[in-house]
Amino acid sequence: MSDAKTAVQSEIIPRLYMKLLPVQIAFVIIGGINAVIDNAFAGNLIGASAMAVTGLFSPVTNLLNGVNALIFGGAQVLCGRYLGKKMAERTRSIFSLDMIIMLIVSIILLVCCEMIPTDIAVALRASDALKGDLATYIRGFAIGLPFSCIGTQFTAFLQLEHQEKRSYAAIITMFVANVLFNWLFVAVFHMGLFGLGLSTSLGNVFFFAIQASYFFGKKAVIRFSLESIVLSDIKDILIYGLPGAVVQFCISARGLIINALIQRFVGPDGLAAYSAIYSFGCVYWAVPAGVTSAVMVLGSVYAGEEDKAGLKILMRTFLTRGVGLVTVAAVIVSACCYVLTNMFFHDPSTEVYQMAMIGFILYPLYSPLSTLTIGFSNYYHCLSYEHIVRTISVADGILGVSLFSVLLVPQFGMMGIWAGQLLGCAFCVVLVLVIAFISNKAKPLNLDRMMLFNKDFGVAEENRIDITVRSMDEVVNLSERVWAFCEKHGITGSRKNYSALCTEELAGNIVQHGFRNKKKLSVDIRISYVNDEIVICFKDDGIPFNPEEASRLFEAERSGEHEDGKTFHNIGLQLVSRISKSMTYQNTFGLNILTIVV
Repeated sequence: MSDAKTAVQSEIIPRLYMKLLPVQIAFVIIGGINAVIDNAFAGNLIGASAMAVTGLFSPVTNLLNGVNALIFGGAQVLCGRYLGKKMAERTRSIFSLDMIIMLIVSIILLVCCEMIPTDIAVALRASDALKGDLATYIRGFAIGLPFSCIGTQFTAFLQLEHQEKRSYAAIITMFVANVLFNWLFVAVFHMGLFGLGLSTSLGNVFFFAIQASYFFGKKAVIRFSLESIVLSDIKDILIYGLPGAVVQFCISARGLIINALIQRFVGPDGLAAYSAIYSFGCVYWAVPAGVTSAVMVLGSVYAGEEDKAGLKILMRTFLTRGVGLVTVAAVIVSACCYVLTNMFFHDPSTEVYQMAMIGFILYPLYSPLSTLTIGFSNYYHCLSYEHIVRTISVADGILGVSLFSVLLVPQFGMMGIWAGQLLGCAFCVVLVLVIAFISNKAKPLNLDRMMLFNKDFGVAEENRIDITVRSMDEVVNLSERVWAFCEKHGITGSRKNYSALCTEELAGNIVQHGFRNKKKLSVDIRISYVNDEIVICFKDDGIPFNPEEASRLFEAERSGEHEDGKTFHNIGLQLVSRISKSMTYQNTFGLNILTIVV
């Protein structure tokens, strides 16, 4: 069956991609919520200068995002692998090591911010007029750093535990707490910028506490265990997390460059307007970031299996649904420019109001281009094309936008900032196309040429068939297709019968038990001929499939017992295990993957 036909039939990847989006968006939106709240109170109750202060602080936020990406980016990959292999102790080691590292890093940052806030303000290129105010804000903000850093790590680990609702509750509570404390400290007690930063800190305490409580309960698979820590895992964590961190560190450096340009060529009103756009952008950017992060999450699974068809479906879903969603969001934000501007400024006659209005119109328009760049960069990272990823990361993170901003801001002021963003993102899209052209030695006119598969990547089309099953009616036709495939490759006798039996039996069990109380589900089945062996892989996003529990359930079926009173006559998982050479299972981000070798 061709990849094109598989793309039409397979429904799991698009469904799982859209299922992952809310979680990935929520993970990114955490810091953005605090930024919007702080800037709204700063602009309305303190003044435009306070907005300029929070704008100057933005590179620190990007730096924190980089640290989080570095540590958790690697820990997530390793934990996912160990969870799939049912190596709970190794998973606890990575989780515990992650917590220790982030605690140490956040305490170091806290001490630095409290001891030398003025020096940090100078490093952030604050003017003499804003230096003292920025130092005051830093002291209030720094109090919550340990809770923010570790709480952000919890959000991603809860995704592995399928506890997304707890993270949603934590984010909503943080939002409410930040608003209430800002009102109390800024509006009632007039604590100024220190109260602004302190409100964010206390909101992060609630955010941390709600999520941390899960890991002390009995249901948690991932638990803190000091004894299980393996220090040598630090190297692997840093290696796997480096690509994501590079992007954030480059964005942080880009923020310093843009802030310096605005201070020199535009002034405090420009900083205040940019701060308003940036703070809202931290929330808005959660949509593009979620769209591209889902590529990384699912792409790592399918790249590990060298599944060309699965990767093509994933990237096709990304280009249609993902980029389409970002484009719609960009249009909506641009259309709401008046409402968004009035969240921060109220006098249309002021220059800062006009600059912010133009920014809210133009800022979202570059996000679809940036989404394309980051999505393909994440995909290439899944294929371990690190030289390509590094090139794109540096170009997207700092080179493109900074170069055009340096050229345009001296002449066009704030319009140069918005134009620089748009041109920089367009430059990065062209760069991706040039990389594909050089790699293929042909024009990248279709998705296949953008995939950049090595010749030895995956199973050849003639050595595999892909089947999607949605009901028991479709299960009964599997045997004939498996027999025909085996005979085509010279597999006869008992091996042919065993292959057909395993395929039909396990597909039937997944449909009967994995789809229970769920609608519109399907099973993707790939049958491959590899090294004179038949490899059968089942993938579904139904009820989590635990082999030990399934073995007990299927054994009950063999004796004619079942909880709903019906009698089944399946050969059972135990018999499948005996007639196959190997059988492995893992559950990755809600995707059941069962592989049989006959």
